[in-house]
Amino acid sequence: MADAPPPDVLVVGVGNALRGDDGAGLDVVRLIAPRAGQAGIGVAEMESDPTRLLELWDGCGATVVVDTMRSAARPGTVLRLDASSAALPVTLRGSSSTHAVGLGQAIELARALHRLPTRVVIYAVEGECFEAGADRSQRVRKAVPVLAEQVLGEALALAAAVRSRSPARPSRRPG
Repeated sequence: MADAPPPDVLVVGVGNALRGDDGAGLDVVRLIAPRAGQAGIGVAEMESDPTRLLELWDGCGATVVVDTMRSAARPGTVLRLDASSAALPVTLRGSSSTHAVGLGQAIELARALHRLPTRVVIYAVEGECFEAGADRSQRVRKAVPVLAEQVLGEALALAAAVRSRSPARPSRRPG
């Protein structure tokens, strides 16, 4: 059986479900997965090394990455960044990573290796608690459903744009 072609748009939730607010990106993709799948948008969870993104988004026209940040903003604050053509701000690169390589570093590695999708949009929610075994903080829990709707809206818009620029591909919806 041949591998399915990559989705036009992939949404990746980044984080660690066992470290409090660090799991918010995973919560977002779990919330949108059913509707994203119906629209032919790929969804993935990534709890490992962010350099794995280079494999996950290979062949995708656009990617939306959802993560948690530590930037001194109010917990629950959401930031949208377009990393398609410019590096993430230095203050956010590696700011909340529990890995040796942070999200910003992985994106810049992909850019240097010419393995970055045409469009890369980052949504980051300011976390409050990153302790092992902790639950999501109240402010982050409250932000997740709103963030999920923003991310799904962005992914749907990106999918429409990608599909309008490329030849029709067979539908990836379950039949």
